[in-house]
Amino acid sequence: MKLAGAVFFTSIVVSGAACGGGDGQSGGPPDTGTPPKTWTYVPIAGNVCMNNTPTGIAVNLGTSGDLVLYMEGGGACFNDKTCGSAAHQDGWPDKDGFDFDIGPYNIGVFDRNEPTNPLRDATFVFIPYCTGDVHAGSNPTGMGGRVMVGYQNVGRILDYLVPISSKVSRVIVAGSSAGGFGALINYDRAANRFAPTPTDLIDDSGPPLSDTYMTPCLQQQFRDAWNLNAAIPEGCTACREPNGGGLTNALGWLADAHPDARLALISSTRDGTIRSFFGFGYPDCNSNGNPMEEAPFAAGIAELRDVTLANHPNFRVYSKDSDLHVWLVRTLDEVSPDSNGSGEHLSVWLKDMLSGATPWDSVKP
Repeated sequence: MKLAGAVFFTSIVVSGAACGGGDGQSGGPPDTGTPPKTWTYVPIAGNVCMNNTPTGIAVNLGTSGDLVLYMEGGGACFNDKTCGSAAHQDGWPDKDGFDFDIGPYNIGVFDRNEPTNPLRDATFVFIPYCTGDVHAGSNPTGMGGRVMVGYQNVGRILDYLVPISSKVSRVIVAGSSAGGFGALINYDRAANRFAPTPTDLIDDSGPPLSDTYMTPCLQQQFRDAWNLNAAIPEGCTACREPNGGGLTNALGWLADAHPDARLALISSTRDGTIRSFFGFGYPDCNSNGNPMEEAPFAAGIAELRDVTLANHPNFRVYSKDSDLHVWLVRTLDEVSPDSNGSGEHLSVWLKDMLSGATPWDSVKP
């Protein structure tokens, strides 16, 4: 869930014709009143970080009708061991530190000079991660007195964006790591708020495995620390099992609730970062936080891909045999098919997703 420095900021290249941005999407950016093609801090009244200091968003206006809501990653705070490494514990600054924190986000999927980047002309709204709750908390008195209200922060961001986005022709809710989980959790209400504007999802490295692998006792820790149930759509009753489990049921529920949308989950089959967090619950919650073994994690990813979502053609999984973490912002050689030649190139898969091409299938190693 915590992004790894320079690796995060390597380039993504999507081969083939552009499937969004100025070449594929009509419409225009939201009316934020900020300068085009430059990062500008926009305060959001009421939004706060875990230390109760104000926070906002960063906006980078494009020229197309694509609006990308990107949720930052950076760990998860649900016990004494995990809270120490959560991102931006001292807040996400709006002045002196802003340029330092947002500066690296001008390459990769944010790179406007890469002709094969399908979102090069999009408007980017960067949602900082400073609440430790995977953008899903509604707990003002969270772990160690932390203010864990990421879900409420996202709600106020939507309150700001939706009324000024009449020219937007497509919304993409995305995020990596903790931000991937956050994109998944916040997708339903974002899609409903922006309707009838089409809204898609790209969850990079935020896989909610079944109760067999992401154990109910661990899920209960999330629910208790963040008041997570407040972020679960009311209609997804199976997401709230009495034993604390059921979060994986959100995947099929979202696919059915938004049949015209395209929903994507990208994950390594042996993601070392996510295994380190899931290890606090697997095989039970007495494991002392040793990382989850590779084999059960890979089995959990296969189950999501081949069982949980098998009958939901609008929600597909791209899985790669690797222990690396996050994939949206890596170079082409890192996201190529596996060494045995199996699998589709991630760049082609994303192009097909965003262009609406059919068939669009899950990819396995």
